[in-house]
Amino acid sequence: MRKLWLTLTMTALFAGSTGLAATPSFAANDSKPDGSYAMDLNDDATMGSDVEDDTYSDDYSLDDIDPELLKESDQYDTYLNGLGDLLEYEDKAWAAYNTNDYVSSENRKQEYQLMTYTVIPNYIKFVSGLKQLKPENAEVAKIHAQYVKGAYTELEGFMLYKKYVSSAKMNDQLLKKAQAKLTAGSALVEQFYSDMDEYSVRFDALYDYGDEVYEDDSSVPDTEQGSLDDFV
Repeated sequence: MRKLWLTLTMTALFAGSTGLAATPSFAANDSKPDGSYAMDLNDDATMGSDVEDDTYSDDYSLDDIDPELLKESDQYDTYLNGLGDLLEYEDKAWAAYNTNDYVSSENRKQEYQLMTYTVIPNYIKFVSGLKQLKPENAEVAKIHAQYVKGAYTELEGFMLYKKYVSSAKMNDQLLKKAQAKLTAGSALVEQFYSDMDEYSVRFDALYDYGDEVYEDDSSVPDTEQGSLDDFV
């Protein structure tokens, strides 16, 4: 978006048009669900001799955990894994788009090639993958729909931008329309991450349970609860 802002600003200076500044974040925001947890694995020898063998088995049992929460956690993991497989396309598209800070008559052809052969093809794969990703949990599915809509809106913005740089006589109105689409799409994507952050809080009880159960146990689970931090 910095490129769009700079391009509009330069166009306004040299062509007399009005630039519309915007400062959305198109990558995942910093507030993301944190699914990691630390496990303190102490050697049994460090425990006091007066500790009964069944201390933890009495206080912490799998029976204490809601089976529906465990099921929902597994579904969440499955969703995050599927999402992680798609994010490389998103990253490639934005990296190519951000190659130049702004577009000018000197780099217009390069911009067109980047949009045609890298940005749009990768973003089409990304959006298509998002549409095919079907979360098992109804609440996650509703949140995911925001991501699909936001990414599709951003794709529309990319297509408008490609049209803008396709001609030597660049149309300032096309640039503004592209900017508006990217801004709107960004807002939806940011809302997705915010809602996922709020949603994932329900699994904190599982993380706390894991800390207690394994802090004095040499048996460590092979996998941990997934997190959006693993992918973005």
